[in-house]
Amino acid sequence: MSLLFNQFAELFVEEEGEEDHKARFVFASSPQKQTPYMILEGDEVGESSSEAEKIIMNFKLLDLRKEEIIEVTHKTFPKLLYEGSRVIGSSRGWTAFMSKHDGTVYLSNVFILASSRVIALPSLSDPLRLRSTAIVNVSISSPPDQDDGYTVFVKFLGSSLYYCRPNQVSQWTQMDIEGSHVNLCDVIYSPRNQMLFLVIIGASYLLSFDVNMERRYTILNLRNLPKMPQSEWELLALCCKSEHMVESSCGKCFIVRRYVETFDNNEIIFKKTKRFMVFLLDKKVKDGEITARYTKDIGDLCIFLGTNETFCVEASKYHGLNSNSIYYIGYGLGVYDIGSGIFHHFTPYMPLNSPLCLLPILSNPHV
Repeated sequence: MSLLFNQFAELFVEEEGEEDHKARFVFASSPQKQTPYMILEGDEVGESSSEAEKIIMNFKLLDLRKEEIIEVTHKTFPKLLYEGSRVIGSSRGWTAFMSKHDGTVYLSNVFILASSRVIALPSLSDPLRLRSTAIVNVSISSPPDQDDGYTVFVKFLGSSLYYCRPNQVSQWTQMDIEGSHVNLCDVIYSPRNQMLFLVIIGASYLLSFDVNMERRYTILNLRNLPKMPQSEWELLALCCKSEHMVESSCGKCFIVRRYVETFDNNEIIFKKTKRFMVFLLDKKVKDGEITARYTKDIGDLCIFLGTNETFCVEASKYHGLNSNSIYYIGYGLGVYDIGSGIFHHFTPYMPLNSPLCLLPILSNPHV
């Protein structure tokens, strides 16, 4: 049975030889080489001879630099996560899984280290209902191996937000957010502000939660919109919009707006990303309002956008990445140059409307 992940990952790989390109990559525990990959699928190939609770898997990856499929072979993988769980999200180098049986949530850094960990969190309340409800994304306040006081947030489709502080309270707490405008909103935790953020659909408000989970609405003003013909604005008005917040290691925050257009091709409906807009968020709130200004230059940064927690890295630190760009997955697969507005579409290795997500696994989770 194939384990489909459909995710980007920062994996450490080392070359074994030049004879067979598809078999020369294995997981490594030291960052000798670093580059982002997209995990296409994983297949069980045997049982672990030394660890009864693990299996041996092969993974197919998409090398984003060369747009080639490579294989990672003989990777040990926890049997519990493969046979009885599904991937529900990822954040700060850790992947979140949910048990298909009782709703137990697991965190694991299985894709980053040879000696990976699996952390069992409490079961979500009413797991039968929750297992059938779509999950928008998962956010973790800090890597569990670096901070015992970390918090895990799970945003479901609709108004339900759950959070858990595993080393303080051994249960999940549910927060209901009023209004249908938050149904598809994702969540992101800001280490600089020590707050959880949601960008309300339409980018009219920022909803934030502090360390005590007290909520605050802040009016969001988008300024310096790009100059375009009125006809282009009319076309964009027909698109579906979504807004996502991302924070860089230096503390800069951006609002990324994605426009998705819908096509009807011989009675088959499909969607495609039409364009992005990026806004630099001011650092200060004044009179309950904050401004975000349109920009075509985010410098050396590149943003990774999907259904998981949006993240960005400094391109110069990861060989092969394009700076001032957005790597995206879902409603297409490719990279968007923010300065020129030009798309480069990767070969579609999967249906464009699959529920895809991005998995940020970095040598330094704070980059």
